Amino acid sequence: MNYKDYKKSRDAAWQILIDLGICELPVKVSSVCRQIGVPVKVQRLDGAGGEVRVIGNRPYILIEERDEPQRQKFTAAHELGHIILGHVGKYELITRDPSPGDNPIEQAANSFAARLLSPACVLWGCHVGSAEDIAELCQISLPAARYRWQRMQILYKRDKFLTSPLERKVFEQFRGFIEGRRL
Repeated sequence: MNYKDYKKSRDAAWQILIDLGICELPVKVSSVCRQIGVPVKVQRLDGAGGEVRVIGNRPYILIEERDEPQRQKFTAAHELGHIILGHVGKYELITRDPSPGDNPIEQAANSFAARLLSPACVLWGCHVGSAEDIAELCQISLPAARYRWQRMQILYKRDKFLTSPLERKVFEQFRGFIEGRRL
């Protein structure tokens, strides 16, 4: 994924956190979707963890009922990313665990979901030190947390936190949570 698309997905996730006044982890995706006006339905899906269907010009997120709650949460955030980023109706979309080989559209939705559910500045402020820390703090699946942990290790090495005005706003909004949750 190119930097422009990465920045768009990252900033969109941060803007939702700011606009909805979210200030603690875990982020409740069902509440986010409800506040934005996107219904989420949990049902049996054949062969997909989730999808977006447009019914009467309104997007609906459908989630596989047989998946574990942590996976359902990431899937809902991923599908919301497709809606927010304008992918719905333009591309063939797939849902599964994130992979570096994903096409740019899937990478953008995964990036959005990861940043919505586990914002790096909050993880950094809480001093997370492992994928397990992230999974527990954010209540996401271990595969999603491992993917996020890989990125966090890069950010820790670069010491690249609070460089964006949006990121600084997210950090300030979560400050009380961070101070009470340092690991």
